Amino acid sequence: MSVKTWKDDVICWREEGLSYEEIRKKCLSYGIKTTKSRIGRIITKRYGNKKIYASSSISRDNFLPIKEFVKEAYLANAQRKATEIVDDIADKFDEKITVAVLRRIRISIGLEKANRRYGHSVRMANRQPRYTFCRLHLDLGTMFLTHCFTDESMVQSCETGRFVYILKGDNSRRVQPRHKHPASLMIWGGISWEGATPLAIIRRGTKVDGPVYQSILHNVYLEWAQ
Repeated sequence: MSVKTWKDDVICWREEGLSYEEIRKKCLSYGIKTTKSRIGRIITKRYGNKKIYASSSISRDNFLPIKEFVKEAYLANAQRKATEIVDDIADKFDEKITVAVLRRIRISIGLEKANRRYGHSVRMANRQPRYTFCRLHLDLGTMFLTHCFTDESMVQSCETGRFVYILKGDNSRRVQPRHKHPASLMIWGGISWEGATPLAIIRRGTKVDGPVYQSILHNVYLEWAQ
C-alpha cells in the first residue's frame, strides 16, 4: 500500500464496516502511523463543489459517461463497494481512478451515505389480502388495547458480538473459539396492553408446523388470555 493511496483504502475499509480502531491497526500493519481522530477527519471530509466537478485525472470525453455510469451503478445497487465500481470503470472506459475521485463524483451527483435499513418484503399474491385485512380493522376501530402481537426468535448459546477487548499487542486473543453447531432454542412470546404472555420454548429439531403452533396457542396464549 503506497502513501498516495492509503487514504482511499481508509474510506473503503470504513464502507466495509470497520471501526476507527480497526482501521488504525490495519494502517499500522502497513507501516502507516495515524490516529483515530485523523481517520475520522479523512472519512467525514466534505468536498465543496463551487463549480461542476470534473476530475483532471479523467479525459473530458469519458467524464460524463463515467459520471452517468456511477449514478446508474448505485441506483441499481445502493450497496456496491467503491473498489468494485473503480474496477468496472477501468474495464469499461480504460480509465484508472482512485476511490477519492469516485467519492467526489458521488457527491457531485448528490448521492449521500446513510445507514442501511431493513424491511420485510410481501409477495405480490399476499399484498391485496393484507391490505384488505388492514383496511377492515382500521374501519372497525381496532386498537392495541384489544390485540396481542406475537413473534418467535432463535437464540444460540455462543458469543455473536463483532468486538473483543484485549490487552495491547495480544493479537492471539482476537481469535475466539466457535462451535460448529451451537445449542439453540426457538422462543415464542407475545405482548399486549395487558402485559407479556408466558414464553414457549421449542427445542432444536422441532418442525414448527400447524399442529405445533396450535398447541402453543392453546397451552400458552389461551391459558394466559383467560
